[in-house]
Amino acid sequence: MKRITIYHNKDCARCREISRVHRMFDWWDRVEISTATPKTGPLRLGEIVVEDKQSGEMLKGVNAVRLICDNVPAYLLLRPLLKVPFIARRIEREVQGCADGRCAVPAKQALS
Repeated sequence: MKRITIYHNKDCARCREISRVHRMFDWWDRVEISTATPKTGPLRLGEIVVEDKQSGEMLKGVNAVRLICDNVPAYLLLRPLLKVPFIARRIEREVQGCADGRCAVPAKQALS
């Protein structure tokens, strides 16, 4: 049963890559990935919003990442690191969007 929905911008290549990793480690099938527009409104490239399906609460930033860690078994060991201030600030910046292009994923080059 899905417990959370992770929303990301449909045009963000980095978000697609990260979503692929979430699916791979979601052994208990708790996470739904969506490119739909969440209740909070349209998302910038690199921005995520996580919906807690039980409460209906929409979370952003490091709080969203904490909820993801709580629901993906492989990430549970990372959860305590989110309490370290400089790590929490870095995560907060990473999931708030990257309109300046800093989160771009380079296109795969064709083999010659």
